Amino acid sequence: MKRAASVLLSSLVLGAIALSAAPVDAADAGAPPVRCVSFRAEVRYGASAYNHIVVLTNACDKAEACSVATDVNPEPVKVTVPAHGLTEAVTFLGSPARVFVPRVSCVPVK
Repeated sequence: MKRAASVLLSSLVLGAIALSAAPVDAADAGAPPVRCVSFRAEVRYGASAYNHIVVLTNACDKAEACSVATDVNPEPVKVTVPAHGLTEAVTFLGSPARVFVPRVSCVPVK
């Protein structure tokens, strides 16, 4: 019985590690589509903790103003993603969590 619990725990840990390295986009996060702005979650290890970064890519012909929050940090970060450009939004520095789910909403810059 202890061996089965150990194998199950190991599988869960490996699954969590794999999920933390996998990019998360709007479809994976269960969020509504964000027009032509796509995004993914990145976890970067540094200073004995994890930094949460959301990478936003804009395929639009106009810049997009985006609000980025996560399940770990619900306080939104405001960023502007240039037309046909890329921007990184840092949502948490020094988090104990290896996994997070981004929430992104964007509107065209007028």
